[in-house]
This record gives sequence, structure tokens and C-alpha cells, in this order.
Amino acid sequence: MHKQFFLCAVLLFTGCARKSAVGPKIDLALETLVPDDTTLLVGTRLEALERTPVYQKYLGGRNFPQIEEFARQTGLDPKKDLWELLFVSDGKHNVLLGRGKFANEMEPRLEKEGVTRFGYKGYNLLGDEKAAVVFINTTTAAIGPTESLRFLIDQRGTSKGPSAALTALMKNIPPEAQFWAVYAGGAFDLGLGGNLANVTKLVGSIESGSVYFDLRTGLNGVAMGDCSTDQSAEDVEGALKAFIGLGRLNTPPNEKELLAAFDGMRITLQDKRIRLYMDVPQDAVDQFIDLWMGRRR
Repeated sequence: MHKQFFLCAVLLFTGCARKSAVGPKIDLALETLVPDDTTLLVGTRLEALERTPVYQKYLGGRNFPQIEEFARQTGLDPKKDLWELLFVSDGKHNVLLGRGKFANEMEPRLEKEGVTRFGYKGYNLLGDEKAAVVFINTTTAAIGPTESLRFLIDQRGTSKGPSAALTALMKNIPPEAQFWAVYAGGAFDLGLGGNLANVTKLVGSIESGSVYFDLRTGLNGVAMGDCSTDQSAEDVEGALKAFIGLGRLNTPPNEKELLAAFDGMRITLQDKRIRLYMDVPQDAVDQFIDLWMGRRR
């Protein structure tokens, strides 16, 4: 599940405790659950996303795995009752947090459907020893490996929100972004396939980075990564150029909008910092996502 959620952030990257108004807004109920040693945050502002013309016209009928999995395990309607998702990880513990309208009868209803309830430090977990869901309150829930949920509960009350390193990275992200991610280093097994199969190796070359997408007028975003050496920065730059070239080669000549989107991508390298600028027009968004998720030949 956590790998599927991170896939969306990687798609945007294609390669790399909020203390001020700068950066994306995280709901306070979710922010205070972020463990101190978190190294990866991936945020999705569903309410803002669903209001964008791009989502309404091209993406509204799609099933996004991370959203559908959260809805399935919590029993809610994601189009009506889910406002915000926040994936948190320290490289070992992975939890998907959600803010929404969770009815008081959800726990009993899930039990009737055969889900086992078991307690931990005053909280009821629903699932098994492999994976579970826990309702923190009527508007906040968390799903993930049971070990990770126990770790999250252990940290509750002492967590102060994102670390200084993550907060600094979040300043690169505009508040209006609907998708965003910040990464402060560490190993991750992304479990990706298709055109994104080499991203795990690519992220391994990045010491820290950020990425965001804004879908109000198209698929607009910037990915940024800091590398430890000049050679690793050049390797990332070369890999990004190869990804873009591969995408262009897989695009039929008659799909001019999609070709223009690839041509409009821009990569810069300065002082071991890589930036990828993306500007995909509205009418090419659906095709672009299909291409990079391996749904097209």
C-alpha cells in the first residue's frame, strides 16, 4: 500500500514542523502525528485537487490506488468524506494518515465485515498483525503495517511535527500545490515497474529533495534534488534526460500535445542541485500519466 502511494510522488519527481506560512499547509491534526525521525512526507490535498479543471475533466473517473485503499480499509466515500492524505515514513515505518469525516459506527461496521479488533495503548486497531487501520478520532485515521501503527501511537504526544530538515524543504513548495513530497535522505524500496523501474536507483543518488504538482491549469511542477557529489549530480541529470527521451520515443507522432509537453521539460544543474521543470498542457495530462505508469505501449 505505501509503495503505491509513493508512486504518485515519484511520478511527479521523475527522478529526486511547518513553522511558517511558507510551503504546503498540513492539517494540524495530521501534522502533530508526524514522528520526529520522519524522512519522507507525501501530501495530497484532495479537496483542492477535486476542484481543479484538470481533475474534473481528465482524472475524476480514475481510480488512484492509495486513495482507493484508504477508502476500502476505512469504509468511507473518498469523493465525499476524505479531505487530505499524508504519507509519513522513516524508511522503516510507513503510515498513511487521512483527514476526513469518519462516522462513529465505522469500527462496528468493519467488525461485522470480518475485521478483527485488537487494542494497543487505548486505541482500537482493526485488521491483523500484518496490516490494520486505527481511528485516532472521528476525523483522523491511519492505515499501514501494524508494526508501523504501533510505532505511530508510541510517538503520539511527543511528536512536534516535521523536522527542521523537512520544514526547510517544504519552503520550496507553493501553498497551492495539490500534490507534494519532501525527502530528507535514507533508503527506500519503491517497488516500481514500467518506465519508473529505475527511479529507486535514482532516488538513491539524492541526499534530499522536494517535488510538487499544481493541476489548476495543467500538470505544472518542479522537482528538486541535492546530490552529494558532482558525479552523482551528473548521473541524475543524465538519467532524467534519458527518461524524458524515452517518453518522447514512446509518443506517437500524431500526439502533438504530448510531444510538446516532453519538449517543454527543462533540466538545470547548478552546484550539485538538480531541478526538473514540468509544464504539461491540460489536454495531454491523461495521456502523460498513462505513459509513465506503463499503461501505454
